[in-house]
Amino acid sequence: MCGTTCRVGGTILRTRGRFVSVILAKMQQRVSLSVKTRWLPSLVLIALLGLLIFQGYAYYFRLTLSLGPGVIFEPWAMRRGYLLYENLTDPHAPLMYFVIAELMPLFHDALESAKIILVALISLSTLLTFLAGRRTFGLLGGLGAALFFVIWSPVFGFGKLWMETFLAPIYLLLLLFYNPSGSKRSSKSLLFLGLLCGCAFLVKQHAVVVFVALISWSAFTSGNSHPSLRSIFREIGLIGLGAVLPVVGFTIYYLTEAGTLEDFWYWTVGFSFISGYSSLGALPPTGAAIGLIATACLLLPAAIFGVIDMYRKSDRRWLVLGWGLILVVTSSLTVYPRFAFFHLQAALPALAWISSFALTYALQSSNSITATYSTSFLKRVITIGLLFLSLITAGPAYLPVFRARQSQYVHEYTDLVPLANEIRQYIGPANSIYIFPDDEALSNLYYLTGCTPPKFWVYSYPWYMLDWIKARMLIALEGDRPQWIIYAPGRWDVQNNAYEIVNYVQSHYQLEAQLHWAQGDIWLLKRQLN
Repeated sequence: MCGTTCRVGGTILRTRGRFVSVILAKMQQRVSLSVKTRWLPSLVLIALLGLLIFQGYAYYFRLTLSLGPGVIFEPWAMRRGYLLYENLTDPHAPLMYFVIAELMPLFHDALESAKIILVALISLSTLLTFLAGRRTFGLLGGLGAALFFVIWSPVFGFGKLWMETFLAPIYLLLLLFYNPSGSKRSSKSLLFLGLLCGCAFLVKQHAVVVFVALISWSAFTSGNSHPSLRSIFREIGLIGLGAVLPVVGFTIYYLTEAGTLEDFWYWTVGFSFISGYSSLGALPPTGAAIGLIATACLLLPAAIFGVIDMYRKSDRRWLVLGWGLILVVTSSLTVYPRFAFFHLQAALPALAWISSFALTYALQSSNSITATYSTSFLKRVITIGLLFLSLITAGPAYLPVFRARQSQYVHEYTDLVPLANEIRQYIGPANSIYIFPDDEALSNLYYLTGCTPPKFWVYSYPWYMLDWIKARMLIALEGDRPQWIIYAPGRWDVQNNAYEIVNYVQSHYQLEAQLHWAQGDIWLLKRQLN
């Protein structure tokens, strides 16, 4: 009897012991989870701040940059009375030039201005990428998106300040404030989305594709919720109205400044269809470039499968993710017709956002109750492998940050500084010169020498050498009669493409000096007295 009682008592004690152990383990797990939840926001913010500081330091002090005449010379000339499209020919939309020109007086010189604006836009894009990811995928998802963006930004050409650098934060605002999975959208939110699209169009004309995609997806998602046609047209109309407002506003401003819209419309709309730029200036991607893009987009298939899975589960978040995929594609079309990685800047934040979704969704599904140990382990291995592949592919772009003795090099600027100083010794107090043939590698000489060009400035690329442009250039040369010409023989085959200007230069100018430049010889020509 005693033995039986003891055995029963022992069993009860062991059962109680296991029960207490389970309770203690659960309590410890909850305490641990509570500590993690409490500290996670602070740790994520510290990590984000570290990323921003590192990225800002890298771009401002260490990485190789590209700051061409569009962000140095042209805004500088605009502040000296040159009107874009009238005196400075450029086939791009105007907003970037006007923003830089207005901000330029706040800084010591044009180089500092361009560098600070570049760092500010990159930092803003990183922060907005984090916020977009946090809103959709939580704190860790937001940090993952920001990390992806920081790692890949040098590869995607963020060292060049260009229109796409301005487009990146605008498109991120579209991700932040557009919720296609919601119910009826307010008039203010729709107008704001339209304003963003209108501003993007004033940055670069390619943004019209994103605008069309937005109103199409808005109509589709509204129709998916079965509202009336009147509601659908209301949304499209409000977005369209918001987009038109900044375009009309700038058009009125330009009309009051120039007195005509002829050159404005020609250079922003007509030139691309008339000049042959799409064929003469076309540049396809290389095999190496395609390989890099493919590596950066490795998570896209997983994101697509995730969106399909959400759709099958009637999870309306698939509409938000679907818009993200559309934005990745449409914002990438700035690579047409001349491929360069910096034309993909606007697509990288959306790609980072959608890649973070793919990782987050894969890890969440591997933690689900139905997931087996083998599938969970496999997904984690694949996730870590993809992150490692991104680091070894894109990470070396940051190597200059860790080379103590390497000074920063700025394309279209650094190699021109000694040349500009030498030119100044020859030309003395002259305040006007003409560079011919003129291209993006040379145009910053105007700023560095402090000399302005004739009042009709144009590049010497073959697609600009139309008959009427050459005739107008000759009129400007004869009217302004610059005393000095900086001549770069053999560039862009100007002997054939612009022989009229070559003949004018040869008959009115004589060789004064031959100078050496990193990319070839430079002839300094002085106007003859006759």
